[in-house]
Amino acid sequence: MKLLSRAIAAIALVLAAASASAQGVPTIEDLKKATDAAMETVGRGDLAGGLKSIQPLFVVSNAEFESTAGQANLAFSVWSTRFGASRGHEFIEEKRLGSSLVRLTYIHKFDLHATRWQFYSYRGKSGWTISTLNFDDKLQDLF
Repeated sequence: MKLLSRAIAAIALVLAAASASAQGVPTIEDLKKATDAAMETVGRGDLAGGLKSIQPLFVVSNAEFESTAGQANLAFSVWSTRFGASRGHEFIEEKRLGSSLVRLTYIHKFDLHATRWQFYSYRGKSGWTISTLNFDDKLQDLF
């Protein structure tokens, strides 16, 4: 369990590192369409495909992204063993702070449990980009 927590923390740290290569989208609605599509793919059990589909929105280099995706696959493997097969996703909440920050929260459903996914986004010069992605199995923090 501690190894999984460290891996998740490492994922959050790497995804939070800034890079100038992100391609933003013009509206929050466009951002949500992209994260919805990514979560749809993750919900079918294709974590790598889901992350890859939104890679251009992340503010990290390609090398950092690939490293993070590999770590995420390890966490996903542990969750699949513990919680069963993927059973889809559900959008939970959109929270805006001012006109430049938004957090989109989802759950990824498994047979026996769900994981919480939170996309933190910023509207900068190139539009809405994803600054940080956190995911964990702490559903109690949703309440």
